[in-house]
Amino acid sequence: MTIPTLIPRKVIFDNPTHLEPRISLDGKRIAFIAPKDDVLNIWIALIDNPADAKCITKATGSGIREFQWTYNNQIVYGLDKNGDEDWQTHLVDIESAEDRNLTPFDGTTTFPLKPTPALPNEMLIMMNKRDPAAFDLYHVDLTTAELKLVEENTGNYSQWHCSGDLNARFAMQEQPDGGKILLRKNKTTATWEPCVHWDFSDSGSDLHSLNKDGTKAYLLDCRGRNNLALVELDLSSKDTGTLRVLAESPDTADILKLIKDPTTGNPIAFCTEYAKTKWYVLDDAYRTDFEYLEKFEGAIDISSQSLDNTKWIITQSTASGVQYHIYNRETTSSALLFHSFDKLLQYTLNNMHSIVIKSRDGQNLVSYLTIPDHLEDSERPGRPTRPIPLVLRVHGGPWFRDSFGFSADHQWLSNRGYAVLSVNFRSSTGFGKEFVDLGNGQWGKNMQNDLTDAVEWAISEGIAIREKVAIHGASYGGYATLAGLTFTPDVYCCGVDIAGPSNLVTLQQSMPPHWYTMARTMILRIGGDPETEEGRKFLLECSPLTHVENIKRPLLIGQGANDPRVKQAEADQIVKAMVASKIPVGYVLYSDEGHRFFRPPNKISFTAITEKFLAMHLGGRRELYGDDFEGSSAEILQGKEDLLE
Repeated sequence: MTIPTLIPRKVIFDNPTHLEPRISLDGKRIAFIAPKDDVLNIWIALIDNPADAKCITKATGSGIREFQWTYNNQIVYGLDKNGDEDWQTHLVDIESAEDRNLTPFDGTTTFPLKPTPALPNEMLIMMNKRDPAAFDLYHVDLTTAELKLVEENTGNYSQWHCSGDLNARFAMQEQPDGGKILLRKNKTTATWEPCVHWDFSDSGSDLHSLNKDGTKAYLLDCRGRNNLALVELDLSSKDTGTLRVLAESPDTADILKLIKDPTTGNPIAFCTEYAKTKWYVLDDAYRTDFEYLEKFEGAIDISSQSLDNTKWIITQSTASGVQYHIYNRETTSSALLFHSFDKLLQYTLNNMHSIVIKSRDGQNLVSYLTIPDHLEDSERPGRPTRPIPLVLRVHGGPWFRDSFGFSADHQWLSNRGYAVLSVNFRSSTGFGKEFVDLGNGQWGKNMQNDLTDAVEWAISEGIAIREKVAIHGASYGGYATLAGLTFTPDVYCCGVDIAGPSNLVTLQQSMPPHWYTMARTMILRIGGDPETEEGRKFLLECSPLTHVENIKRPLLIGQGANDPRVKQAEADQIVKAMVASKIPVGYVLYSDEGHRFFRPPNKISFTAITEKFLAMHLGGRRELYGDDFEGSSAEILQGKEDLLE
């Protein structure tokens, strides 16, 4: 048995070398995100020569994470300040690199809508400048940067949808009962009229998009069924429209993504994801293309298309990494564009196995397991030759999901000698509305039981050692870590919580103002209203802070000081309670981070601390501290003597 090389933390958790490539609408260029002076920025190149790229932005701090091309060959992107999520919309010229902040307003969040080919020098932006709790709709001239308010949000609208002439056609209105109503604007009276009503249980449904001439809208709709289906809304009639089901999921998963013809806006294919991604063709003209894509291993996504739809960017995610390809529809051929993490190519990474675990009440929990390859039993794939320490990695949300493909955490932890298990517990999305609803009111209860059941499964399968199971997660995963150590204190030998809420009352009372449109949904999903005595009692009972005296296993907490979702107070209050009760805790605060750690020095420093913490309690391998804290804002507020060397 050959022990694999220890992959340096800086290789796994440094900035990716390439990220999110997008084709220009004329198909001649690509833009992508890559580091410039260790900060993620936007680069452009000719599509046939991606190696000769130039950087056109000068972002600092946490960098740029997403962007889009305009129809006049400029690029629009969002930028916040140190993770505060007050996104400002920038416009950069690809030739001169002139960068203009279109929304230079402090304390304001903006979201640019997709541009339209009919008006290449214009676009629309959602912005909460007038009222922090409401997103109005603004028109912006991309040549002069002039902003003009065109729709005032006076109806508790959470979304706007516009036609190709940049006129608002639909608005989504959140309801007090947790449902929502899709409103259609009457062209004659300019009033908003109810079009489609979704009950609370159907609230995963949504308007996806309009076709180019505005005669049809496409919905992902689960009314009358468990899974999201593709439904067409014919807008040619004078009434609210006629609905027609175009496609239902052939398996037990929701329709996850819809690919459309860029010229007509009509759907051509969709994908679902139960354990792995599957694509289904709607337009036979594209059947050959998707047959070709079946040759690719792993999870496949069509992440960008040229306007004439002859060139696609294919994102391929496998356990060993992410690759991007240019696919030419005219020749039915592809070429590798680049890898997302070049530095990882020299290392052997571990396989990921998709499995389904049964919960105690019979639910199917789609999960992903990574075993160090050198410890895997050749006769029992996905099982080690002997039980080994396990890290249960819990996803955030919780209305989110884990997926098959590359995971930096899975590779890092398995390289250190641990089995790594990620579980789609009840309330995870993508598996139908019934599975989401099973999580209502179950924070710290059946949602936590699903995680416990997964641990018991791993022990019974000879994967994990009962005394050496750690729980690790961020956001809701951080809550699950705190809940695991308080509600099931004998299951885990230690826990790592990143930005996890400790008190469900203060969590809901400190939501960002622009989350208020979904406040009722949050209350119904979590199960208690913090403004009522009964609700507060329920929420406090489900809050780890209330049961802090139950913690008897080591805990490490990481927190960003600028987190707008789970405020620093959530970490402060449970650390304070543990210190008062003389319960050991490690606490690391980052002054220039928000809900996630984006700056590589911060990611690497917290990973280094976590690695030592896990090695102390699970016994795995670790890389000694080197210059891991160089450039980091890490401040160890508790447990310094244990966390530092």
